Amino acid sequence: MDTPCLDHIRPIDQVVLDLLRQNHSLSIQALTDKLEVTATAVRQRLERLVQVELVGRKKEGVGRGRPQFHYFLTPLGMRYASASYTDLASALWHEIMELPNPLQRKRILRRVAKRMGEELKDALPTEGDLTQRLSAMASVFGRRKVLASVVAGGSLPVLEMHACPYPELTGDDPNRQLCEMEQEMISQAVGQTVQLDCCRLDGHQHCSFRPAN
Repeated sequence: MDTPCLDHIRPIDQVVLDLLRQNHSLSIQALTDKLEVTATAVRQRLERLVQVELVGRKKEGVGRGRPQFHYFLTPLGMRYASASYTDLASALWHEIMELPNPLQRKRILRRVAKRMGEELKDALPTEGDLTQRLSAMASVFGRRKVLASVVAGGSLPVLEMHACPYPELTGDDPNRQLCEMEQEMISQAVGQTVQLDCCRLDGHQHCSFRPAN
């Protein structure tokens, strides 16, 4: 079953994430006491967060009593619940763009794309065809709040990005270097070269990445 999109996360769920961020792990009883709601309400919130892989759980024994689950933030949950690093990313990007040597800029962006692609690759299935790998990638993007889907009607599947991952930066990128970096990152992740067919910056409804023939 596909992992639900993070858009399903509600404001009340953020309170649970904040509490888990402040504590190593918490039981349902501990969360019930802190939130002052029923255990049923806490379980419902935790179930949503577990489904979207923001929260994990482990069973721990308590004396001679029945074991109980303790809940904790996953690495994805830590990123989701933590402060935004948009300002840092923007500052780093502009510093790279101001490097006087264009070859040096290109080398740095290539290395960044490779590193990001390798991290994405770790989240994809090791087996399966290109359509399955791209579909898994679309799910990963969805968990990162970047809407994406795969169109598999033609001879080759196409990855469509319905929202730009870097909306704050593309306006300052007339040479489309961010688009090139994204293209190289996806190619690295799926193990096959993809090309940018159409781009939102040109007025299209989405960006399309198509495997090169």
